[in-house]
Amino acid sequence: MNEVRNIIVGFELGETTSQLCYYDRSEKEPVSLAVKAGTSQHTFPTYLSKKPGEEIYHYGMEAEYFASHHDEILIENLYECCLLTRELEVDDQMVEPARLLTEFFRQALSMLGINNPIKNISGIMVTVPRLNKAFVDNMRTAFSMLGFPAGRCFLQDYDESFYYYAMSQKPDFWSRKVGLFSFDREEVDFQSLSIDRQPKPAMASIQRGKRIALDSAPEQRDIQFYELIQESLGNDIYSSIFLIGNGFDKEWAVRSVPLLCKNQRHVFYGNNLYSKGACYAALEKVEERRLKDYLYLGDDLVLTGIGMELLVSGVQSYYPLVEPGVHWYEAVKDCEILLEDARELIFLVGKMKTNEMKRYCMKLPGLPDRPRKATRLKLHLEYESPKQCTIRVTDLGLGELFPASGMEWNEVVTG
Repeated sequence: MNEVRNIIVGFELGETTSQLCYYDRSEKEPVSLAVKAGTSQHTFPTYLSKKPGEEIYHYGMEAEYFASHHDEILIENLYECCLLTRELEVDDQMVEPARLLTEFFRQALSMLGINNPIKNISGIMVTVPRLNKAFVDNMRTAFSMLGFPAGRCFLQDYDESFYYYAMSQKPDFWSRKVGLFSFDREEVDFQSLSIDRQPKPAMASIQRGKRIALDSAPEQRDIQFYELIQESLGNDIYSSIFLIGNGFDKEWAVRSVPLLCKNQRHVFYGNNLYSKGACYAALEKVEERRLKDYLYLGDDLVLTGIGMELLVSGVQSYYPLVEPGVHWYEAVKDCEILLEDARELIFLVGKMKTNEMKRYCMKLPGLPDRPRKATRLKLHLEYESPKQCTIRVTDLGLGELFPASGMEWNEVVTG
């Protein structure tokens, strides 16, 4: 790739393999990068290797080669390692998972063929099978160590990448339901994307179906998949069906393929849906906002809002701290308030699209006695999961007359 700016990148970090793509502005679609020029191989192992006694790392197929031919230390379970907070022992040293992620991404991004990825990438979306707090923290640290500004880096899971990929196709392909069969060698599962167009914005959601094991005999394998298609699709109308992963082959799917194509359904097969979906998502976040009239109701979405009743310009008003409809790992809020004469804080928690509010009372034991409006508090809200928010309150005092005590209180709000 020539040296250009404003590159949009989609990066699939899988359990065993990963892949990278970028948005081709002339073609107006993501393009998967080949591991080797002139080949059609786009996936590379999610591996990292380290040269003993030196800070030299290799990634992907190079990691496999250097581990087998030059006795480098192979780290095969990089994704699983980054779901943990604890350090890992590598080459007789304890290493933070974020450090390993940094090396993996630094080398993988070299596939773009540009001298300064940090300067030229305007948006990068990393998609993974699932997210937890440890992985989010590790990935953010890795982005920071690489030098990326926070506003250019994003995370999402496979389900959301499926949503963005499907919604970035021609409207005819998602005018009705969209199905996805995911093959993993001897197993296959199903999920569907549907859109409720009644509310504003329209609500998109993914439903999970059955997962089955497949027989190794081609004829039996075809029968099993045929029955899964029948059961999964039922009498619902599907605009398109996607098939991904290793394990599907038209050679054995003699009965299955005609059933997939029945009722003029569009059927597609490939292994880059998640990485391209991530690329479309990055484009949506940093440039297009094409899907602003749709809200994806994924498992990572915060469905409750948290606020307080505060005096604003002398008027008692509801002040939102965290709005519903955002990802839990993006729902972070810092602010300062002046305490009236109370020794507690009242938080109001309400579910999205309802007027019901629950009141949470947070006590502040040990707070120094001060006159009214002489206590300044710092509030930090951060979600640990879609339904669990940690609130940290710190006493800042008020100037020299009422110095800060440094006391801190923590509360967990669920909903």
